[in-house]
Amino acid sequence: MQLDQMGNVASADRQTPLIDWAVALAANQRWLRTVVRCRISDPAAVEDVLQEVALAVFKQQSRPEDSAKVAPWLYRVAVRQAVTYRRRQYRHRAALDRACRRGLAEPAVADPRDWVLRHEQRETIAAALAELSPQDRQILLLKYTEKWSYRQLAEHLGVGVNVIEYRLLCAKRKLRSKLCLGDEGQRVHP
Repeated sequence: MQLDQMGNVASADRQTPLIDWAVALAANQRWLRTVVRCRISDPAAVEDVLQEVALAVFKQQSRPEDSAKVAPWLYRVAVRQAVTYRRRQYRHRAALDRACRRGLAEPAVADPRDWVLRHEQRETIAAALAELSPQDRQILLLKYTEKWSYRQLAEHLGVGVNVIEYRLLCAKRKLRSKLCLGDEGQRVHP
């Protein structure tokens, strides 16, 4: 069996040689990487797209049989995969942006006084959180804004679950005491 530089295998039954696509991809990989890199700046993403190119080559039913058409065909596959990757990234970023806007958007309020009260509550909570130690603030925010479980907190902070329970209890008590004290240090609520 003889191979040419494109990885073609000559067949006695056929006029045109069969193409060994693994060898063809390996022979063209360097310039295909350059083509993809021109369209995608992230090096890790370039490698991902090149893997998608290889996958697309082997999945494709209608591949060229002429070795002279292999390089242009691979070029089109690489460009198509790079464009697909960029579209997927764009849709992902757009979905994240929408989710962030939804999370930050104010719900419709019928009474402006309700909006003012909610705004004042947020400011009060933010001020009380700012007065806590960084460790207490961190554990409260991870638990209640990120919705982490006790186990997740323990794993990420490198302590036991019972330590997390104790720290959260103490942090909530401190926050509650700061929220219950008025400007003069007196209790606002009984």
